[in-house]
Amino acid sequence: MEIWTYLGPLGLALLLGLAVGAEREWQGKPAGMRTHGLIAVGACLFVLAGRYGFPEIIAGTPGVDPARIAAQVVTGIGFLGAGVIFFHRNIVHGMTTAASIWSTTAIAVACGAGLYWAGVAVAVAQLGVVAGLAPVEEIIARHAKHTGRLELRYTASSALTTALAKCTDLGFKVTEVDDGDGDGFERTTAFVLSGRGTVADLTAELRTIEGMEGVKYREEGAETL
Repeated sequence: MEIWTYLGPLGLALLLGLAVGAEREWQGKPAGMRTHGLIAVGACLFVLAGRYGFPEIIAGTPGVDPARIAAQVVTGIGFLGAGVIFFHRNIVHGMTTAASIWSTTAIAVACGAGLYWAGVAVAVAQLGVVAGLAPVEEIIARHAKHTGRLELRYTASSALTTALAKCTDLGFKVTEVDDGDGDGFERTTAFVLSGRGTVADLTAELRTIEGMEGVKYREEGAETL
């Protein structure tokens, strides 16, 4: 067997894995070039081992399936992907990185199976999705419906009245008001908001109110990419 029979797919899988990992690293995500590169080259080697690693076995032998190792790779990668997903303060983090790991494994399996152009096409599509769609998502986010909890700290009662007015003016509906504790000088109140306004604009406007000491917004059920 020629050396390029297995070095070629391994090199291509590594290159594509590094390319995908570079985008994740550029975005500041925990699984970057090294993680994706190792996943890609390892998954590809597993498939190559299934294809060429047992030449003494006669093709068609009952119970022998060269795709069995690849199937185990697909199962095993789920544990690694699950490791980068965590839930904190009602927000899911790491979903896109986990999907990237899963897709990179598929790219590597395709390279190991000899489907080189399929692997390249999926790598290009993956980069287009995770990087190219970011501006589109930002536009959608400006008009998407938001539901969250807005916590305000203020020293003047007029600041709360002004905050309510600004929430309405910027497209949000206050569905619940929760008065918190106060020490006679500084008070805390939380709003439950719902609407299609821009959260960044809202919080920026609220911070300019005279007597407003602190503004904190938490999206309900949000996901961080």
